Amino acid sequence: MAEHYGVPQDETIEDTRWIEDSAKLGWAVLMKDKRIRYRQAEIAAVIEHQARCFVITRGDLTSAAYAERFITNQQPIFAASSSPGPFIYAVHTDRLERLYPPHH
Repeated sequence: MAEHYGVPQDETIEDTRWIEDSAKLGWAVLMKDKRIRYRQAEIAAVIEHQARCFVITRGDLTSAAYAERFITNQQPIFAASSSPGPFIYAVHTDRLERLYPPHH
């Protein structure tokens, strides 16, 4: 975000805005947010802009642990990213779990 929006503006960008901007640029969204599935504005932005999101739902990991989760799961992330959004997957240590849309 710092590269895209600049510093310190990157710290003040609303989540709904960067989700929209990322989706419009065709980027997959990598984030950490343990409460994403309960945030209606963010979910609405994911749906409206067909975003493809991958989220780590733990808030207590080191930066290295966050990076390791994304790297370990890069092949499933790449595979899921080839499908159109909207979707949100939780990134666990060894697998992805679809959060949105929920399985029925």
